[in-house]
Amino acid sequence: MTKFTTISLGAIAIATSAVAFGGVADAQTAGIATASPDAAILSAKAFAAANTQISTTYKAQLDQAAQQDSTLNTQIRTLIDTNKDGQISQAELAAGQNAQSSVGAQVKAAQDKASPAIDQLRQPAIKAQAYALEMLSQKYEPALKAVAKQKGANIVLAPNAIQYAPPATDITEAVIAEIDRTTPSVAITPPANWQPSQDTVQLLNQYRQAVYVNELRRQQAAQQGGAATPSSATGGAPAPAAPKGRRSEGR
Repeated sequence: MTKFTTISLGAIAIATSAVAFGGVADAQTAGIATASPDAAILSAKAFAAANTQISTTYKAQLDQAAQQDSTLNTQIRTLIDTNKDGQISQAELAAGQNAQSSVGAQVKAAQDKASPAIDQLRQPAIKAQAYALEMLSQKYEPALKAVAKQKGANIVLAPNAIQYAPPATDITEAVIAEIDRTTPSVAITPPANWQPSQDTVQLLNQYRQAVYVNELRRQQAAQQGGAATPSSATGGAPAPAAPKGRRSEGR
């Protein structure tokens, strides 16, 4: 059974870089194109819509989890602020992150005590998000084939598989547009006993990591340069942890 950990469900999508397409002729000339499966799937409008629906459907559980998480973070900050000056220095932060220190041990104990209840509250939203993402992932290959045929590409490579290619060979945005056209929405209610595939878990974890980094940057900006407090989560539905193993580039 897939194990999930916590991170916020932000209204954030992983943004793909703006790509200029030079027209069909360039792709037809070489017969080779590039596309990013992860960027195409995570940037689809249906995924953003699913996240919005999940936030609404599970609002009560997510709000309760966020409240408990906020309480935990306040407790952690109090433990780390050893000189009780209301500020977290880098030294205090480092001590709080060190499980071998007395403060670090107290932080870990507080997290271990509070996290199971928080995770349980978020579990339905996590599973709904994973299901929506897995349903959407199944739409990638048909969209890719349709765009490749339209652009005259006989071979489509992952961007990291080549050292150089002109911008016109990247068809990711066209694939996103095709997914948006054919799949305006996806379901968020999984069948009984459904579990996400390893590919889905890893892709969702990638998305959630981006959400988490975004949230850390927001917190740091709000603190105006002050040290951030270690946190188990920051509201919303969490992400599943990526399992061991490799994830294939294609689908």
